[in-house]
Amino acid sequence: DPSSVDLEKVANIIVDQSLKDSVFSKEAGRICYTIIQAESKQVGQSIFRRSLLNRLQQEYKDREELRARSPQAWICYVTFICNIFDYLRVNNMPMMALVNPVYECLFRLAQPDSLKKEEEVDCLVLQLHRIGEQLEKMNSQPMDELFSLLRDGFLLEEGLSSLSQLLLLEIIEFRAADWKMTDAAQKYYYSEVTD
Repeated sequence: DPSSVDLEKVANIIVDQSLKDSVFSKEAGRICYTIIQAESKQVGQSIFRRSLLNRLQQEYKDREELRARSPQAWICYVTFICNIFDYLRVNNMPMMALVNPVYECLFRLAQPDSLKKEEEVDCLVLQLHRIGEQLEKMNSQPMDELFSLLRDGFLLEEGLSSLSQLLLLEIIEFRAADWKMTDAAQKYYYSEVTD
């Protein structure tokens, strides 16, 4: 019941928990979506959504500090903001206000220092699998630039782990195949997993 709780406090608790718990950050978008739906039906306001977006904006401004302080919290933040982008809709479209911040976070994960960290590459690839296609539909030019960085990183960056190289190659092929996994690619990248 949205009218019986402090929705601003709930938004802050969800963001705080998302920055601490990687499993929760993956599910938080669905929780936020449910709260926003309930609130709009019942009270016709968007206190929760406004509070959530304000808090995301605040964390976004401090993202470099967050990354330096806690790489795990940084990965959780990126997962969370991408999750929110995936779930929150306005007129059945992703929120335009989140497009640039999401791109900026993904660009940060595509920098050479991030590409040397498997957990950041893993986060980047997971998010692109999840929202890459819709993000590209919202604004394709930054996606071209992002993938140019990923190709350069894959081809030119020294010191990447073999897992990071494999993940980068896989996401490059995934986008090249129009955001779909071909049977051949599925077999190539994941046959050892299923064997």
